[in-house]
Amino acid sequence: METSLHRALKERFGTLNGGRCEVAVNGFRIDAVAEDGALIEIQSGSLGALKPKLKSLLPSHRVRVVRPMVLQRTIVRRDRLDGPDLSRRRSPKRGVLDDVFDDLVGLASLLSDPNLTVELLGVAVEEIRAAGRPRHRRGRGRGHVVLDRRLDSILASETIARGVDLWNLLPLEFPRFEPFTTADLARKLGRPLFFAQRVAYCLRLAGAARMVGKRGNSLIYRSTEDVALVT
Repeated sequence: METSLHRALKERFGTLNGGRCEVAVNGFRIDAVAEDGALIEIQSGSLGALKPKLKSLLPSHRVRVVRPMVLQRTIVRRDRLDGPDLSRRRSPKRGVLDDVFDDLVGLASLLSDPNLTVELLGVAVEEIRAAGRPRHRRGRGRGHVVLDRRLDSILASETIARGVDLWNLLPLEFPRFEPFTTADLARKLGRPLFFAQRVAYCLRLAGAARMVGKRGNSLIYRSTEDVALVT
């Protein structure tokens, strides 16, 4: 079922901006078509799931994939979707835009295509949850079911129009023009090694970094662009 978040973003990039929503193109249902003719896909789920559609559309169409990233959420508990609020609280968990690397591996090889743009939107949402639902069939533990997500506000935006734009998701102080390993990357990001490996994989497949050697068993990477060309 379409969430309110998906519907709001579809309208934001489509009908509310001079375009159209729910358009059939080459046998595919497209979320929206912008006023300038670009195809818009709103993707809250796996980016990799879009790969077959994109490979078919990109040779002849400009496509913008809009990926909402939940940075803040307010949790609203109800008995049913249209029922009264039983409780309301701000979740202490915060997201960051670079979390997208966990999912971006599925599209990394397409990021160098000039017809593809990925727009990351950092959003604050209201998450409507059903209160008191059992976590397991036998009723042991109390979990929740997400009934809907609603857009509250847009907090940040980052556009990836070419592979090297991935560097903008990393800290400015990261020494991108010096050789680095995934262990170096993990330390600088304060993230687990497996996450740094995904980042390096995306950078390499998108053409933003290349392997330049080895240090023991570790591969050494370096940015593919000269410092003077990157802002």
